[in-house]
Amino acid sequence: MISRTKPTVRTIAAELGVSAMTITRALNGHPKVSTETRRRVLAKVKEVGYDFRASSRTVRQERDRNVAIHCGDDKLYSDNILNFYMRLHYLCQRRLKAEGLRGQLIDLNVHAEAAFPVLDNCGSLILLGPVEQARLETVRKRYPELRIISVFGSVDGVTQVGPDDYEGGAFAARRFAALGHRHAAVFATLSESGFCKRYGGFVAEFQARQPGARVDLIQFSEEHDQSADDRTRRQRLDEYFTSVSPLPTACFVPNGYAGVFLADYLAERGWRIPEDFSLIVYDNLELFDFRTPALARVWFDLKELAAQAVTALQNQLRDRDSRPVSISIANEFTPGGSLATPRNPRREL
Repeated sequence: MISRTKPTVRTIAAELGVSAMTITRALNGHPKVSTETRRRVLAKVKEVGYDFRASSRTVRQERDRNVAIHCGDDKLYSDNILNFYMRLHYLCQRRLKAEGLRGQLIDLNVHAEAAFPVLDNCGSLILLGPVEQARLETVRKRYPELRIISVFGSVDGVTQVGPDDYEGGAFAARRFAALGHRHAAVFATLSESGFCKRYGGFVAEFQARQPGARVDLIQFSEEHDQSADDRTRRQRLDEYFTSVSPLPTACFVPNGYAGVFLADYLAERGWRIPEDFSLIVYDNLELFDFRTPALARVWFDLKELAAQAVTALQNQLRDRDSRPVSISIANEFTPGGSLATPRNPRREL
């Protein structure tokens, strides 16, 4: 007759002839438990179908302290100039540590097999950047109790923390419109939802403020290789500026590095900022202030973003029945010296 008794630490200990403490230590990965004993315990746990992560309060508490942080290698290591995601990861780690939590870096897109053993012992996951949809579905099925916070992760059905991207683009448009610009270009990759929202906000607000105004999109793709991406950016700018007529009088760039690239490109061709082109970039970097002129920019506080992500995670761990919410970080603006009323730009290259 098959026993219907629900397995517990004590029943498993009795079957293996060891103490309940040994079972608990083996499941928690305690260093004093031998490899052979741990093997026997895990085999028995699997055999009887004991869900020790859900049943053991000690294990649950330990898992809740561990936070997996997904950040793809392409985001973390390919940006050698601005190190945006490296800074964001560092700030999240520091905030987690201050709250008594432990962050563990993983890459679900490229190194999924290495990520799953980490997730086995984590109660939550912070997404810094996009995750392949199929991979994310696998994670959700495998870890249904996992609490997920998305920061630039472009994931539906979870708590989202990020800047108000649409408003960031709209804010730049209002600045240009107030100065009287009626023809603007947006230099952008639309590979991420944040860039798309900034572009959408800019177009909608610029044309609302200046009916009949023109917005050109200079779109480029990224391979997450600095040299290759720079060549692509230069090629797209060459194609645009040799074909457009008339030239725009204002440019908005939803990404900081691409903004610096555009400013250098214009300077190489003898065009002046802001006399020929007014320029607003998104992001807030110290190097913007050391340029001549200093670049005007819309930006958000990266430290505040990390703090809000960790706070949202803690709220979900405290209230497991809480519903996903969207938390927006307000945009700020630094004028710089790259803004002026429109003038007749030079036509020649």
